[in-house]
Amino acid sequence: MLTKDLVHCRIDHGRVRPRFVDPASAELLALAADLLALYAGEPVPNRAEIEETAAVLIRGQRDPRLAKGLHKLIQDQVEFTQPGTVDYPACRNRILALAAQALREDQGPDPEAYREAVLAAAAPPEEIRGRGIYGDLPQFEYPLAPPRLSPQALLERYNTGLVQALLLSADELHVKVGDPEPAQLRRLFKYLKFFRLLARVTECRSDRAGGMKALELEVAGPASVLGQNRRYGLQLASFFPAVCDLDTWKLETTVEWRDQRCELRLDQRSGLVGHYRNFSAYVPEEIQLFHRDFQAKGEGWTIVASESPLRLDGGEHIFPDLSFRNGEGRVVHLELFHRWHAGPLVRRLEQLTAQPDLPLILGVDRAVAARKEAREALEACPCFEERGFLFRDYPTVDRTRNCLERFIGEG
Repeated sequence: MLTKDLVHCRIDHGRVRPRFVDPASAELLALAADLLALYAGEPVPNRAEIEETAAVLIRGQRDPRLAKGLHKLIQDQVEFTQPGTVDYPACRNRILALAAQALREDQGPDPEAYREAVLAAAAPPEEIRGRGIYGDLPQFEYPLAPPRLSPQALLERYNTGLVQALLLSADELHVKVGDPEPAQLRRLFKYLKFFRLLARVTECRSDRAGGMKALELEVAGPASVLGQNRRYGLQLASFFPAVCDLDTWKLETTVEWRDQRCELRLDQRSGLVGHYRNFSAYVPEEIQLFHRDFQAKGEGWTIVASESPLRLDGGEHIFPDLSFRNGEGRVVHLELFHRWHAGPLVRRLEQLTAQPDLPLILGVDRAVAARKEAREALEACPCFEERGFLFRDYPTVDRTRNCLERFIGEG
């Protein structure tokens, strides 16, 4: 992600406008290709060599800040070698001591013979032979593989990165999705859940003539979250590329730029391209473990796919985290509230009280339950004891199953 010093923006009548680049520019494509090529040399250069060459290339550009931003995004994609279990300092000291002793004994050795004699006496581990005696220092790390980016994809990611950097200080995020297809909508909400964000989703009408149906998402921003707002801001910014893959969308929020609050407005005409691929096949480890344990301990309940959202009074929609079916065919949904979700939790408790027949139970992280606003709402909610439970970080199978049974019994 781009840091603040690498962001190109301007303020125009209270609106912040990112300075997007043209992904089809021949000049910029050549620059992107040159930067990517730094990581694919033969032999493979180490980190110090890459940074030295990159610095020369960047200084020669008309816009060094843009070049630095592109290089930063490449670095974020590259994984470098890490030292294993070898004690590098001890091995290094031993080899240097033996090298000094060999020099004292023979003032004019053949360099290759001298080197082999020292290594034979030191008998270093194979890792030292392959990476050298300074392999534990950052500047001597090597990229494990070249970045899997094309020059055009790098420029597209730069444009998206400009917006992500601004969203780190956003107020509530408003996203309008025009005439959404079910598959796109499910994918969007899968990203929301993955980044542990909650959105208030309501039906609305688009601005076009003809009244095309649309959905509006309201997602709390880091500026409205108490505590750990930087971490939350990273989650929100990471979610943004998923919006760019929608056919029709519009985003509005307020961000901080140059010590003032400015409006940020974008839509599909911005030409932004999301870079998430094959996400549908990825399941976080904590969810995999829950599915496996629930299969073993569910006792009459199974986890089922939720194909459509729950609809609340007033046109609001809920996309549950998990859905369960018992032996009688009854389906109950689970929605999780993590440490940043105090405001949405209070609203959901009010909605559950107003709609007691809604097939929904709630899991609440103890970190959010400890906050005054959430604690008071939980204590005042008459139905939470039957249709809710507390957890730490991620719910356990036993607590989830017990809540399902209480809810069914109460019903």
